[in-house]
Amino acid sequence: MTLTRSARTARPGRTAAAAGLLAAACVSWAAVPVPGPGAAGDLLLAAAAACAVFGTARLAVGPESDESRTFLDPVARAARTIADLIRAVPWAEGLVVAVLVLEALGGSRPWPTGLLGAALIAYLFAVHLAESRAALAVLRPQAPLIAAGLGLLALAVGAAYLPAATGSTADLMAVLAALAAAVVGGLALPI
Repeated sequence: MTLTRSARTARPGRTAAAAGLLAAACVSWAAVPVPGPGAAGDLLLAAAAACAVFGTARLAVGPESDESRTFLDPVARAARTIADLIRAVPWAEGLVVAVLVLEALGGSRPWPTGLLGAALIAYLFAVHLAESRAALAVLRPQAPLIAAGLGLLALAVGAAYLPAATGSTADLMAVLAALAAAVVGGLALPI
């Protein structure tokens, strides 16, 4: 399958902005339900916010250029060094870990946690698209697998709402989860 030039590349500013908005939404969504997290929660919230800011800055800075640094003035050399430091840290992964720990501190809330999971997946896709400078159409071949993963997320959230001893309903959910996992595994296998 060959893609046209417009389908292979996207505007980096738009995808970086989308990733930044998703990062801000994930951080605020995970931080809101924690009434008084204490010092650990405040530290995690600060770390998540810093990862969101620096992760967006990393996407805005873009990939490293191939230009020589030999004849750069000191200000340009310092700016390049700062940009390299921003590029060196995996900010997106740090954001995901901090947000998940913040969500775990917030208590048991299956549907909000499921929505946060979907938002984190969307954030990671946006970061990938911004880093690779690819358009959303690049993900079209993976659409069935993405849909199956979101279906498993919805199934897990639904299972979390069921009481522990519901008998046939719990057995039915276990069978559905096993079938869904088998289908997703079959979709993930290369042909």
